[in-house]
Amino acid sequence: MKLFSFILFFITPLILTAQDKLYADEKYYEDQLYIGVQYNSFVTYNKGINNNGVPYSFDAGFIKDMPLNKKRNIGLGIGIGYSYDILRPNITATPNGTNFDYAISNDFSSYKYQSHNIEIPFEFRWRTSTPTNNSFWRIYTGASAVYNISSKTEFNVGSKTVTYSDLEDLTKINYTVYTSIGLGTWNLHLKYYLKSPFKDSVRTIDDQKLSFNQLKIGVLFYIL
Repeated sequence: MKLFSFILFFITPLILTAQDKLYADEKYYEDQLYIGVQYNSFVTYNKGINNNGVPYSFDAGFIKDMPLNKKRNIGLGIGIGYSYDILRPNITATPNGTNFDYAISNDFSSYKYQSHNIEIPFEFRWRTSTPTNNSFWRIYTGASAVYNISSKTEFNVGSKTVTYSDLEDLTKINYTVYTSIGLGTWNLHLKYYLKSPFKDSVRTIDDQKLSFNQLKIGVLFYIL
């Protein structure tokens, strides 16, 4: 009896510790850092607007996981991130007093619209994760608000570079819809911008609306 009591005295704390660990594992969260690289294509409604060069983007941020069910394979996510975008539409900007004149033109050898942005994503999350499995299938679909911190526009003609900073005709706040599909760390990422990079009021010198939307296609890496 004394031996049984002695064993029970030492075994009970170990059992309780194991139970606590199992309970903690069952309450896991998929909080994640993410890093992404995408090709910046666009959907255009203007004849003559084309990409010049290779437009691209870089994304990084953090998403907080909020499971919705007991299995924790369905949830929501909200986060904050940073994006760096390079767009290369063949659209020129020429100063005209305090304003700018815009034109769809192939007169320059290089076009670059560069922007730094803060992004707030909110997404629905489905996955095949378990408390002990970190490599699982996922489909994360959501929307985000994008705020432009700063921008720079450059045009090259031969050895000459023309640069403008923070053009007021560029959209300051944009919205996106996106989806990420993948297994483990690697994920296909698609993101569509609901507004044009240019404000709705902007027109070219021949009265065309600069109507086109960003479409990002690339990969997103989730880091647990």
